[in-house]
Amino acid sequence: MIVVFSAVNTSLHTPMKLDHRGRTLSYSGTVVSEDPREHYVKLLINIDKAVFTHGELKYGIPVEFYAYKDKTYLGKRLLLTGKIRSPKYASQPNILSGRIVRTDLDNNLLGGILYSIRNYIGGLLKEVLSDEHYDLAMGLVLGGSGRLKKDLKEVFIRTGVLHILAVSGLHVGFVCMFVYSFLLFIPIVPKVKFLIVMLILLLYAGLTGFRPSVCRATIMAFLFGLALVFQRNVDGIHITNIAAIIFLIINPLLIFNVGAQLSFAAVYGIFFLYPKIEDRLIKKVKKRLYKFVLAPMAVSFSAQIFILPLLIYYFKRLPTLAVFSNLLIVPIASIIVMLLFLCLITGGFSFLLAQAIASCVSVFILVLIAISKLFASIFFSTVSLVMPSAALVLSYFIYVKRLRKIVILSIITLSVFFSISALADCVVIKTASGGTLITIPGGENIYVTRKRSHAQNIALLTHQQICEVDYLIAAQKYFPVKREFFDLPDQLHTKRITLGNVIIDIAKDVILTFRGKKIAMGEYDCQDSGKTDNILYIISDGKDVQVFSTALHGSIIDQIVVDLKLLYARLKFLF
Repeated sequence: MIVVFSAVNTSLHTPMKLDHRGRTLSYSGTVVSEDPREHYVKLLINIDKAVFTHGELKYGIPVEFYAYKDKTYLGKRLLLTGKIRSPKYASQPNILSGRIVRTDLDNNLLGGILYSIRNYIGGLLKEVLSDEHYDLAMGLVLGGSGRLKKDLKEVFIRTGVLHILAVSGLHVGFVCMFVYSFLLFIPIVPKVKFLIVMLILLLYAGLTGFRPSVCRATIMAFLFGLALVFQRNVDGIHITNIAAIIFLIINPLLIFNVGAQLSFAAVYGIFFLYPKIEDRLIKKVKKRLYKFVLAPMAVSFSAQIFILPLLIYYFKRLPTLAVFSNLLIVPIASIIVMLLFLCLITGGFSFLLAQAIASCVSVFILVLIAISKLFASIFFSTVSLVMPSAALVLSYFIYVKRLRKIVILSIITLSVFFSISALADCVVIKTASGGTLITIPGGENIYVTRKRSHAQNIALLTHQQICEVDYLIAAQKYFPVKREFFDLPDQLHTKRITLGNVIIDIAKDVILTFRGKKIAMGEYDCQDSGKTDNILYIISDGKDVQVFSTALHGSIIDQIVVDLKLLYARLKFLF
């Protein structure tokens, strides 16, 4: 019901299509979210008007903007000049490419408060922590892993603990604890205290840029708190369902957000599986020490089971030791978060005390990083896996008792058919506007591109979740290469590359020969149809050729259709 409701609501909230015929205009708007990365900052700006020499035009649309200055923009009203273009994904806001002209426009009260607090947090932590620890601390307090260096981020991914940088129930719990500690000494009624706590939580959500995970935790805290105030018994799954519906009412496009999917999946796993594990295992254990260890492991296991299909589908990897690494790292991260909140509170009246607390934070961060690297160094800490889109959808129906046997049988059947189809001796070509990806028998990948734009080159590879190709044929070495890089010839010369049964002739056109069957890429150019955002699939066994196309940035339904078409083509060639 939630998915159907979202689909209907999404159709009414698709991003506004704009056509300025290539003109550059001036816009003013307020920054409602910022996501710092290693070399830039991604801003979400609510554009309120376009500014002209002799007037202005009201807009009211969200846009993404990429800034390259290491400073805080949250809550600021900006004047920008540039062009607004449509996004690649229908579920994303429009993109503004241009530059910031002014940052001193009049801010509203809430924007000024958010900017001041965010500026204070960043400034204080910058002074009391080293650069590496600052990036991790900011991620732990305000969320986001974009600030981390690539190596450290990879360690957290392999260990399965990157979720500690997603602001969620842990952070909301600490905020509630600190606020209630101060309110204990104020003689006001519990309902007023509850309202004050919720206002502080909303302010904190604003500081994080209204990330899906913290919004989900805030909504659930409000609903649970409301039940306590009015002395009502509530069910965790029902509260999560209500929070999901509220999400879809406010912003139905969040259903496509990976962070929102992982956040809700983890919570559903904890509320659904943990009570069953507690009844059948933990309650039967008599020693308190064993219970103390088993309980957090059961919580982590419950969350991991529910997010497992999403992790495999989106990231093509499975952290095998996540349950054990979380047992050590989550408590340490909790201590760090609590100390960071204390540091920020004490920093307002005593810088020396804040420095002392920050020294403790640095020690715990060193321990956290050391443990993460220890787990990441184990060779089987991460296993590479691929899950078909259909299996992802089916996997969540396992928990419906009446459908369990059918779902398990369906997943096994799909897995068998996909495994058999992998035996087909065929070549799979995927071509888009940026280049051509060729998968030859044996699974090796060859990428051919004439484009000199890095962004265009990596679009197809990113879509296919490929971090490294075996062979790269390009004007420059744009992408990590496992085996060999080949330079493209100039317009007056040709080049022939032989890789097993595959021969690639490169001149004005790229011609692939597989077992005598010639396939000229120019004949199947996906741009001929005028749809540059399409990806064209060409499958051949050396005799016949199967061709179909789909959207490069399509939905999971599009991917299910593609998987089934590829399965049909491979099985047809095999038999």
